[in-house]
Amino acid sequence: MIKQLSLAGILLTGLWIPSAGQTWKESFEEAKDFYQKGNYTQALSLAESSLKKYQEAGDQTATRHVAILRLLSCICYANEKFEKGLGYIAMELTAREKKDTAYAATLLNRARFQEQLGKNELALASLLECHQLLTKFYKSKDSRVLECNLEIATNYYLSNNFQKAHEWFRPSLTTAEERKIFTEEIIRASYFYGLLNFETEKREEAMKIFLTASRWCQDVNLTDSFDHSLVLNGLANIHYFQHSYQRAEENYHTAQLVCENSSGSKSSYYFEILTDRAVNLKQMGSLSKAEAIVKQIPAHREAKLPAVPELDSAGMYQEIGSFEKAEILYQQSLSQYGKEDRESLMVYAEINLCLAMMYVEKEDYTTALTQFAETRELVEKLYGYYHRKYVAVLNMMGLVYIKLGSWVEAEGSFRQSFQIMNRMLAKPEIEYLSALGGMAEIEEGKGNQIKADSIDGVLVKARLGQLKQLQRFPKQTLAGSGWINLSK
Repeated sequence: MIKQLSLAGILLTGLWIPSAGQTWKESFEEAKDFYQKGNYTQALSLAESSLKKYQEAGDQTATRHVAILRLLSCICYANEKFEKGLGYIAMELTAREKKDTAYAATLLNRARFQEQLGKNELALASLLECHQLLTKFYKSKDSRVLECNLEIATNYYLSNNFQKAHEWFRPSLTTAEERKIFTEEIIRASYFYGLLNFETEKREEAMKIFLTASRWCQDVNLTDSFDHSLVLNGLANIHYFQHSYQRAEENYHTAQLVCENSSGSKSSYYFEILTDRAVNLKQMGSLSKAEAIVKQIPAHREAKLPAVPELDSAGMYQEIGSFEKAEILYQQSLSQYGKEDRESLMVYAEINLCLAMMYVEKEDYTTALTQFAETRELVEKLYGYYHRKYVAVLNMMGLVYIKLGSWVEAEGSFRQSFQIMNRMLAKPEIEYLSALGGMAEIEEGKGNQIKADSIDGVLVKARLGQLKQLQRFPKQTLAGSGWINLSK
């Protein structure tokens, strides 16, 4: 997901290097070629060789030196060698002869490396120095100044300095809208400003910000961009906390598709979209869809089971609402497996779970609970208590009890779920969030709105805490504005 030629201040394609020191230049050109092809290991080796040959040649031309150092930092960034890249950035700052816009761009790049390392205070210092320089050369409403302002705001937000973040976000985004400057960087900043308002319980304001950012994406044909998937996921989260689960599902699903189309399906963020979507589907009662999504998340992948054709057919009938045909096929599948060996028992338990989830979608909640109870016993025998699947069954039972208005039984299921998760080495995130959502729904159902809101607050902090750690600037978001012309 890294935009290769995008570190601020340089576009390596067509980079002009004055002719001299042919040996280092040949290594430079080869390194650039390997970099563009995504072979970062070879690119780094050749770029380092180019720097060494350049230094040995005794060339004192700053432009050439800077060009090699910039290529090295680009390669390190793409290869996630952030500490090493910072070293080359430091050398580049030293090599620059004056503090101009080129120097400012290098400061911005330094901030990008620091952001990837989670060093927000250092990144802020770099950005504030960058801002100070930029305002000497550009007007306050220039896009380069606005983007720097918004990155400062985002770093303040990620450092939990909400007041400072707001002070930098609001005027810059207002100016961006007035001037219709809707770059990827500005749209991404809008997303973080939406999160800030969401986290400070200004949900209506957060909704407006996300909707505006989505409109901006449409205005500049960025609806298939990674940043639009961020915005859509933000919208979905607002709908989820408003208990508008169907609207949340529509936005989660679209966010997932956009992320996939923007080559983001291998990113950690993509799996967070899947996590949010699975939790929402569980609240909707679409348990089969939720479990299918859970199995796509690496942290929750389980042993692959033998193919059961009837099971696939049953799922297809269930999806179109033909529950009678689905039930017949599920029962046929169960009859094929005994409980003699572990593998057969695993398949039997899986089919049993699918049948239970079908009964939920059929709204036959009493039968669903009976089926879940049997599944729980099978899962306990197979995996023990401290396993995601056991907790998942408890949570599903809790959600069914909510459907029946059986608050005491529902609360009992979720409390047991929490007790087990608290003793697990790796707490299953989806089940933790699902149980919190269930407890909030119970309190609301009992008329305890204050307590429900309090649990919702814990849920918001749990989600945003994870997202803020994860989204310390997705690597593909580096500025590619080409502020520096190295031929000068």
